[in-house]
Amino acid sequence: MSFLLKYLLIGHIFIGLTGIILFYAVLMVLLKTIDDKRIKLLRRLSLWGFISFVLSWISGGYYYVQYYGDKVKPIIKAGKYPWAHTIIMEAKEHIFLFLPFAALAITLLFYFLGDKIEQNQNIKKSAILLSVIIVIIGTLMALMGIMISGAVK
Repeated sequence: MSFLLKYLLIGHIFIGLTGIILFYAVLMVLLKTIDDKRIKLLRRLSLWGFISFVLSWISGGYYYVQYYGDKVKPIIKAGKYPWAHTIIMEAKEHIFLFLPFAALAITLLFYFLGDKIEQNQNIKKSAILLSVIIVIIGTLMALMGIMISGAVK
């Protein structure tokens, strides 16, 4: 594996984890009373979380196309756990697509409706629910990545 691909894979992992952490922080802020200072914080956290998911998507996609498909996938499919690719990786590839769009949606919500969050409990509850979904899906993506990596042996 080339130097670039190694660091893209490492970047994919750490940038994805950063996105999860940022949206966990969004969730924690949303659970408090929202004032102007916290709206600004929510905007920054969600924007950086969105950027993290997009960068993770790009770096992971490049790694997949350039290396995983030709080198790693055949090892997994020929190993003891071929289902790790057939089920886990295929699910991961499709479920992950939801994350950047959900992150963008909540980021736009904070930029356009941020000043209404505390007054409108429906907006706040929706933002909390979407943040929970993002954190759960992000965590599942990380766990699925660990399972796939373990199947390479």
